[in-house]
Amino acid sequence: MNRTKALDIANFRYSLIAPIVSRIELNPGETHMLLAEAAKKTYQIPYSTKTEVSLRTIERYLNLYRQGGYDALIPKYLTEKQSAYRIPREYMEKAAQLKRENMKRPILQIIETLEMADEVPKGVLKRSTVYEYFVKQGISKEQAKKESQAFQRFTPKHRNQRWQGDTCHLLYLPDRDHPNKSRKVYLIAWLDEHSRLITHAQCYFKEKDYTLEDSLKKAIIKYGIPEVIYCDNGSVFSSKQLNSVCGRLGMQLSHTRPYRPQGRGKLERLFQTIQSSFLPEIEVMLRDRFITLEELNEYLFIWIRQHYHDKVHSATKQKPIVAFESEPTPLRIVDLAELEDAFLLEETRTVDKTCRFKLRNLEFAVEPELVRAKILVRFNPYDLTTTQVYYNDKRFADAKILEVPEHIDFSLSSPKDESPPVKTGLNYLNFLKEKEDKGLSYTQFIPGGEH
Repeated sequence: MNRTKALDIANFRYSLIAPIVSRIELNPGETHMLLAEAAKKTYQIPYSTKTEVSLRTIERYLNLYRQGGYDALIPKYLTEKQSAYRIPREYMEKAAQLKRENMKRPILQIIETLEMADEVPKGVLKRSTVYEYFVKQGISKEQAKKESQAFQRFTPKHRNQRWQGDTCHLLYLPDRDHPNKSRKVYLIAWLDEHSRLITHAQCYFKEKDYTLEDSLKKAIIKYGIPEVIYCDNGSVFSSKQLNSVCGRLGMQLSHTRPYRPQGRGKLERLFQTIQSSFLPEIEVMLRDRFITLEELNEYLFIWIRQHYHDKVHSATKQKPIVAFESEPTPLRIVDLAELEDAFLLEETRTVDKTCRFKLRNLEFAVEPELVRAKILVRFNPYDLTTTQVYYNDKRFADAKILEVPEHIDFSLSSPKDESPPVKTGLNYLNFLKEKEDKGLSYTQFIPGGEH
């Protein structure tokens, strides 16, 4: 902000209180009446997109004027000389290039990216200064969303007392099999409410019960069994299979009351953070090359370890990984074989006269005595080599896969060039990956292991 801008703002502020301060004498109650009238009007406020001024703000201007006169209405500013001396213009323009490359990038992450790339000295750029420069350049994106009032009905006292689970549509990835099409990507995440630790988050092409359970199983392997998992009323969270898993592992499945999503606000906030911090960097990558689902998840895991878990959370005032590890409540650890068994899917199949049945587009063979029998099969959808067979509550020999289709190696298809305004070559996720490759991160916490 320069002197001219500061004076424009001061003049506008004075215009709001001029009908009061210009009067020698006012009748009782007339001051409040004039203030209220001013607060009801709309204005063209200098250097702002707002059109209204609150009653409390106008009262503050009046008090400032009465205490210090007109000069008290002038906001603090830096001269052009001071501004140029304190922050070189080239630093600001580098920040602007990153912003133009993807308007969703948050300012604090832009600053950190430039610092990690040694493009600017650490601590020189400040959020308010960069924001002001963006406004001047016309590249700021106002965040008009206001968080609704929180209705906190339950606060966990220790780790793993309650996890929140939910899904969201994250983005579309180009389809390798069909170059002109894209595939919808779903993010499934589990959050420990006490520490705000992400026990597991992963992207999938399908929002199904088996993808949900795959993510939950991985979370339990890393951080133990929670007492309660708290979810919405969606079909994947209300399946008989998930209820069965909870029963086998001794977890309570709790659902949000219909039309009352406030209880899942912590996870909604996490999704907003992922969409504002992680997603913009992926979008920049997609302009230059094809990204597989596996690569997307690799970057997501790195972002969780190096960024989210390594940043002090505004609510707990601790890093999530530190808050989780420092909490003394013992973890409920389950044997891996028992855990795998608890998550096996169950479906019924009818064996034909050749002792065969189909499952997930594969053909299986069973013992001859099961011909034309209606059997129960239990299986891991990600590994069908071991498929359990039951008939009349008796377990038979595992089914055998008759044919395994060969994997077809499709050629990669490059997405169309989006031609961004300026290619900076800088990406926050790549810096996090380099940091992790150099061993500059904490060891992933594994219950019962070294950490």
